[in-house]
Amino acid sequence: MRYIYIVLMFVWTLQAPVAANAENIARGVDFTAGAVNSVHLRGTSKSAIVYGVANDVVPDVDLILLSHHRRDVLWAARPVVEAGAKAIAPLSEKSLIEKPEEFWEEFRTKRFHDYAQQSTKILDRALAVERWVVSGDEIDLGEIKLRVIETPGFTRGSISYLTDIDSTRIVFTGDMIYAPGKVLDLYSFQDAISEAKIGGYHGYGGRLSALITSIDKVLALKPDVLVPLRGEVMRRPTAALTRLKLRVQQLYKDYLSTTALNWYFKQERMTLSAKGILDEKQEVSLMPYSLHEETPEWIWVRGTSRLVIAENGHAMLVDCGNDGVIDAVKDLIERGLVKQVDSIFVTHYHDDHTNSVQNAAEYFKCPVYAVANYVDILENPGSYHMPCLHHNPIKDIVSKQDGETMMFHEFKMTFHTFPGQTFYHGALLVEKDDHLPVYFVGDAFSPSGMDDYCVLNRNLMHENDGYLMCFDRVRKLGNEYWLINEHIPHIFRFTESELNYLETQFRKRIKTVSALIPWDDPNYGVDEQWAMIYPYGSTVKKGEIREFEIVFTNHSSRKRRYDVKLRIPEGAKMVSFESSTVIAGGTLGSVRAKVQMPNIAGTYLIRVDIASQAIDVRDWIEALVVVE
Repeated sequence: MRYIYIVLMFVWTLQAPVAANAENIARGVDFTAGAVNSVHLRGTSKSAIVYGVANDVVPDVDLILLSHHRRDVLWAARPVVEAGAKAIAPLSEKSLIEKPEEFWEEFRTKRFHDYAQQSTKILDRALAVERWVVSGDEIDLGEIKLRVIETPGFTRGSISYLTDIDSTRIVFTGDMIYAPGKVLDLYSFQDAISEAKIGGYHGYGGRLSALITSIDKVLALKPDVLVPLRGEVMRRPTAALTRLKLRVQQLYKDYLSTTALNWYFKQERMTLSAKGILDEKQEVSLMPYSLHEETPEWIWVRGTSRLVIAENGHAMLVDCGNDGVIDAVKDLIERGLVKQVDSIFVTHYHDDHTNSVQNAAEYFKCPVYAVANYVDILENPGSYHMPCLHHNPIKDIVSKQDGETMMFHEFKMTFHTFPGQTFYHGALLVEKDDHLPVYFVGDAFSPSGMDDYCVLNRNLMHENDGYLMCFDRVRKLGNEYWLINEHIPHIFRFTESELNYLETQFRKRIKTVSALIPWDDPNYGVDEQWAMIYPYGSTVKKGEIREFEIVFTNHSSRKRRYDVKLRIPEGAKMVSFESSTVIAGGTLGSVRAKVQMPNIAGTYLIRVDIASQAIDVRDWIEALVVVE
């Protein structure tokens, strides 16, 4: 597999639940900790399981109570349902539980040009549900009665269950909270912010406002015990929830202080985006715009593309998001303003920068350059699961190494890895004798800060990587330079104090994320792709054998053994499979599997369970296979 990564050095260990493996919470309420926690409720007329089974033992119960639709937890519920228990689930997530096949059939094409992307841990097949519930509904087990509480945030339609047993008030919170002051991750909260008219792609923590509302709702109930779907039983719920609320608020203030969106959406909309998260007395602090001025004449501006024009009329095109750019350049050539396009440089994979790169390369008969770490996603976009994928693969890219230079007529050009807005991102430094250096940084910065509003882009938080690498590279330019973000018709630059402010605020956010999630390294809160299947999407013939690579980045400082279990669809056959691998700390590794796909046409999922020391995540990642 052609796959190039920056080596990441960091430590990760999931904190094990504090609770003992088995625990009696109240009369008739038995808790068992596991990859998914299991709660056995014994009423006088009925019995129930909350969430699922934590081991292979499936008790004989009447009901199973579900909190949300995601398959990485519903695997624990399915054996209980198959054993005869009737499932209860949130009405708001009915379609994702009852008709997941429809989601995946649509997702075949919708995953390209996707600006509303969510975490896609959707079921592979339907789960039978007896009763769909909404807020206020009651579940009667006889002596034990439960009330449904709508607590969205982790998913759009998550619910919790409230019960009073003797003098103990218990709330089964689902994935609303993992431990005191902690949630499982941040990427699951990416969503649109309707109040501010901000779409899903730009909605950093778009459902954090829903989470805050849910926290306040549960706090108002004055519970004695919180029992989460994953994580530890909490017997000081007020402190646990209050700590979570304060950390979420701090996170959002840290984010707003340096958001690039302030340039595009202005203060009013950014303030509105914080309305449901911050209290009225908490001020929204936005970074003032940096120095900016008109783009020099030798750089032609068109949408998200730029044309660097040499004195002899030869030009390099930077990005090409649509055919209108090609037509406009053709017009320049016909008018004698440009002689010819010699080459194209691509800053990153997003479709508004890449859709027509291949068309441009064919028309102008010129090579395409990109930095090595994102060449594969440009050439094989369908093999990935990322926001804003282009559908038109770019062929035969000339791969440039980080720091490699070349002369383009009077320009000295230096290619850089620049993992800011997305992990798969580069930059191009253009130098000429009679002008300050111009640094094409894709979408990494605007005059108001950082373009890191989509957590699913893999905005990493490492030393010598992610935005910390980008700060360092801009800082090395000195005080005299210009930046170009192709969404902005200006060149701009940061003063030393502005750059220091950006880095200071970003490092504050790293600390906040570290405190907010139950992992030793904050990157696991913002990076869903630590484990992935390559290729993500593929089309095969009936009965064809397809090879998959399950790719891991070992985020620990020590070597890890990864044990892997494949979940293949009905009708498929395992041909060969590497069930484990040992990967050194801070490095990339993988296992391979060959699967013979079913002989019936349709859309299928290959899914994976992963275990490694304290890691136990099941039905966690998927590959999408279309059998024609």
